[in-house]
Amino acid sequence: KQWYQRRVRGSLGVCDNDCNKIDFTYCSVNNLELAADLDKHVSQFHSELRGSVNAGQTRNGTIALEFFEKKKARWPFAAEFFTWESWEVRVELVSATSTPEQQRRQEVIGTELAEKVFYITQMINKSDYLPKTPDIPNDIGNVYHTKYTDIHPFLFRVRYSLTTKPDTQTVGKSVRKLLDYT
Repeated sequence: KQWYQRRVRGSLGVCDNDCNKIDFTYCSVNNLELAADLDKHVSQFHSELRGSVNAGQTRNGTIALEFFEKKKARWPFAAEFFTWESWEVRVELVSATSTPEQQRRQEVIGTELAEKVFYITQMINKSDYLPKTPDIPNDIGNVYHTKYTDIHPFLFRVRYSLTTKPDTQTVGKSVRKLLDYT
């Protein structure tokens, strides 16, 4: 038997998560370590996105969850990282001018997030590419995170970038945005 076939396999618990500000519920693996790790990255992105923005500027950001495989390199070269899947969400920070506008935007965001999650779910069910499980126990860290006690997800990293640009809002753009949302 190979080493990974001897490991105990059990079911992972899942939990529903409700968002506070938008009408959106999603499922996640019920693992506190993984949730805390991801929450740390998302909170950092959120804080920096909402950070110092001067009046008349728009703050945009992109946050990505990338899955990768580590390829060993021969000395003196460093290991290479091969990204085999990447999920991105682009965000534009916009200030609502009224409560009805804020509610409308929250509904739109909830719908857009649901569409993104549905698309990602469709894509991961295709399994076009998944890294091979290593035959050698010492190589498991090249494919799976081993820092979590109960689970070993594929290696992943969270990346984000932020941009600030002058707000060039015109009456025409405002009307076009209004028509797009209706």
